[in-house]
Amino acid sequence: MTSVIRWGLWVACGLPGLILVWHWQTGQLGVVPDEALLHRTGRFALLFLMSTLGLGFVQAFVNWRPLYAARRPIGVWTFLYASAHAMVWLFLDQSGILEFAWAEMRQMLHVKLGIAGLLLMLPLAITSVDIAPRLLGFKLWKRLHLLVWPAALVVIAHTWVVSRFQSPLVIVLTFIIIFLLASRLNAKTKA
Repeated sequence: MTSVIRWGLWVACGLPGLILVWHWQTGQLGVVPDEALLHRTGRFALLFLMSTLGLGFVQAFVNWRPLYAARRPIGVWTFLYASAHAMVWLFLDQSGILEFAWAEMRQMLHVKLGIAGLLLMLPLAITSVDIAPRLLGFKLWKRLHLLVWPAALVVIAHTWVVSRFQSPLVIVLTFIIIFLLASRLNAKTKA
């Protein structure tokens, strides 16, 4: 059952990306397709990140093994969409010119936050293989994966700056992250 859920999620999580690539290739992303691609990959990354946090919350109440198995593929897809978001920014928005990218990184807060979020997710993605908990030790591996919380806060801050504080979706997601983090901290203080 767990492997069926895991493989089903790999396919389901990859499908939006495939559809997005299809829309880009067939000219269905509007007048400025690169910008649409940039924003949609970022939105996918944010929504998948929220899904992993939400599953962790549900798992605290429902000790069902397939929920635990579902978090890993969604978390890996979060990193993949965030990486695609960064690559679209670097190669389409900045034309792959590192001097332009470096100048924008130094000057623009949302770019700094986006890069920081991606870097915080990198160790999580690297250690999402089956052998990682055994190599690192389960306790250290579990502590390392607490980086998801600062990553989520940095990513939501990135999204706030990009949306210029005007997106209802960002407001709702911010409250959800605050609620999930508060419930996590509350559970830790009771343990």
